[in-house]
Amino acid sequence: MINSKVILGTAQFGMDYGINNTSGKITKSEAFDILNYAFLNGIKELDTATSYGDSEKVIGEYLNNHPKNRFIITTKISNINVSLEKQVYNSLENLKIEKIDKLLFHSYDVYIHFIKEVKVFSQKFKGVLFDELGVSIYTNYEIENLINDPFINRIQSPFNILDNYNKRGTYFEKLYLNGKKVDVRSVFLQGIFFKNLTDIQHNLIPLKKYLDFIRELSNEFNIDINSIAFGYLNSFDFIDRIIFGVDSLEQLKKI
Repeated sequence: MINSKVILGTAQFGMDYGINNTSGKITKSEAFDILNYAFLNGIKELDTATSYGDSEKVIGEYLNNHPKNRFIITTKISNINVSLEKQVYNSLENLKIEKIDKLLFHSYDVYIHFIKEVKVFSQKFKGVLFDELGVSIYTNYEIENLINDPFINRIQSPFNILDNYNKRGTYFEKLYLNGKKVDVRSVFLQGIFFKNLTDIQHNLIPLKKYLDFIRELSNEFNIDINSIAFGYLNSFDFIDRIIFGVDSLEQLKKI
């Protein structure tokens, strides 16, 4: 069975990532085990980026060794000092694939840097080197400026049970109505949902009362936090894909 709604994030394959990550970068051997397990359990999409250390190369080596395990790939343009074309060819070489399914600008600022080139780049290479072009964003302002962009097909944005739907949801709905697809990340807020509350410090302290409330709900209704987090996101029609990362194979199995 294909779980078409979820995408496995792979930042941990190439770097130490996540506020609650205590084990550091995943070894290549375990990354391969994670990819095997994901594929066999219906997760057929991966999210990576050129700035995630050697994540692209780890995925590429896996795909080269397992040619029958075809994943849909999202990767990102991150470097404003290298041409768009060269960055795409570098990613294709790293990933050992002929075409990228979803190519994103890694931030709105990167998109703005290349904005004058987007039209020609898209017309020349869409359908040849990549199928969809998108932008990874953070703010409503960024979304608003992309809603009517004819060359941007997909938006990736943080969104989870701690985000205020009243402040962001209407923007997602506008994207949806304009034919653009929305992928959401930070499902577990980089692992904060599972962090020991006594270890939360500094600027994260205001989150404690909300995290405590989520845990109360989990205990009261006997629903694990994974299910609450995914269930909330899955309830919105405007969300096309849900991206989540893991720190280990055991964590993936639990999720």
